[in-house]
Amino acid sequence: MAEAPVTPRSRAGRDAADLPEHVTVPLLSLITQRSLDADYEHVAARRRASGEAASTHPVPRRTAGLVLLAFGLLVTIAAVQTSRNASASDASRTTLIEQINLRRDGLNDVQKRLDREQARVLALQAKTNDLTTTDQAAQARLQRLGVRTGFVPVKGPGIQVTVNSAPDSADNQLVRDSDLTLLTDALWVAGAEAISVNGHRLTVLSAFRNVGIAVLVNNQPLTPPYVFDVIGNPDTMPANLLSSAIGEKWYTLKDGLGFRFDVRDGGTMNLPAAPDAHLRSAEAAPDAGGHTRTQTGDSGS
Repeated sequence: MAEAPVTPRSRAGRDAADLPEHVTVPLLSLITQRSLDADYEHVAARRRASGEAASTHPVPRRTAGLVLLAFGLLVTIAAVQTSRNASASDASRTTLIEQINLRRDGLNDVQKRLDREQARVLALQAKTNDLTTTDQAAQARLQRLGVRTGFVPVKGPGIQVTVNSAPDSADNQLVRDSDLTLLTDALWVAGAEAISVNGHRLTVLSAFRNVGIAVLVNNQPLTPPYVFDVIGNPDTMPANLLSSAIGEKWYTLKDGLGFRFDVRDGGTMNLPAAPDAHLRSAEAAPDAGGHTRTQTGDSGS
C-alpha cells in the first residue's frame, strides 16, 4: 500500500498538533477559556458537594459575551491609561528639555559675563603692575635725590678731613665761612657723594656764614676743629682733591694762612639726614606739557 508523501505543510501541521495548548492558542483566548473552565469546574464541584445534579445546559452565550466585554473594557481602559501616561511622560520630557535649554542658556550668559570680568581683572592687574613699577621707580629716584640733597641718612666708605686755624692766629687768619665753602666745593669736585661737618649734614640749601668770629652752617654754630666726614671712594678722593683746580686753590689758601689740615681714611661712615627744609616761596614749575618738572642734577646716579 502506497504511503502518501509527506509534505512540509503536513509535517508542520503534525508538529503544531504536538505542541502544547499555551503555545498554539492566542494568549487572550487562552486566559478567557481557562478562566471560564475554572469557574465551571468550581460550580460543578459545589453542586456535587451539595448533591445537586450537574446542569446539562450550556452556559448562556450572553454571560460569556458579558465576560468578554468586561475583559475587553479592562484592556481598553489599560491601553487608554497607558497612552495618557505616555503623553504625560512626553510632556514631562519636553518640559525637562526646555528647562535644560534655559539653564544652558543662562550658564552661557554667566560664562560670558565671567569672561568679561576676567578680562577686566587682567586689565586692572596690568594697570596695577604699571603703577607699581612707576611707584618703585619714583621711590628709587626719591632715594637718590635724598642722598644727593642730604635729606636721608647715608652709609658708606669715605675719608675724614679736619681743618683748623693755626695756633695763636690773628682774627684775620682764622678759618672763615668762605674758607669752608671753598673746601666743600673742592671735596664735591673730588668725588664726594655726601658730606657732613661736625655732625651737620650739608644739603643743596646749606651755607656757611660768619657771625662775628663764629661760623654757622644750617643756622647751627660750629666749634673748631671742623671735621668733614665725606662718603666717596677713599682711594681716589685725596688725589683728586690735590690735582683739581679748585683743590689747588684750597691748598694754596691753607698754606698761606697756616691752617692745620689732615686727610685720613674714615672707614665705613654713617652720615645723618639734614632737617627738613620748609620752602615758603619756591615751587615746582610745570613744563610746556603741563607736567611738573623737577631739576635734580642726578643723572648717572
